[in-house]
Amino acid sequence: MILYHGTDLDSALTILNEGLDAQRLSSLQAQRPTQLGPGWYAAMEPEAAWFFASLAPGNRGDGYTVVELELPDEIVERLIAAGQAKITVIHNVPFAAEQIWFDVATFATLNHVGIFRPSRSKEGFIG
Repeated sequence: MILYHGTDLDSALTILNEGLDAQRLSSLQAQRPTQLGPGWYAAMEPEAAWFFASLAPGNRGDGYTVVELELPDEIVERLIAAGQAKITVIHNVPFAAEQIWFDVATFATLNHVGIFRPSRSKEGFIG
């Protein structure tokens, strides 16, 4: 499964070079509400991730991008069954799309088995 996370350039570089960091994420999310609570969110479609990348809190005119995460389907299914991940519809956006939320407790697993890379998709917005 390939998932897409839209973010600012600094955060993308941190994810690509160091993996997901629960402490860094907690400090970023403390300043704004999250749909499902603290955790890492990824879109199922690249266009939705590009939309959210343009709104990333760290994007102060410095740019934004999308990071891809490739995970084996069985890992995603195991995390969902354990209640540590959840697939939901994205609310309060002008398009229909789904996302997956990962609890911070999954970060070690995601960093170990996931493959993070810059997005291969081109920027585009759902309209």
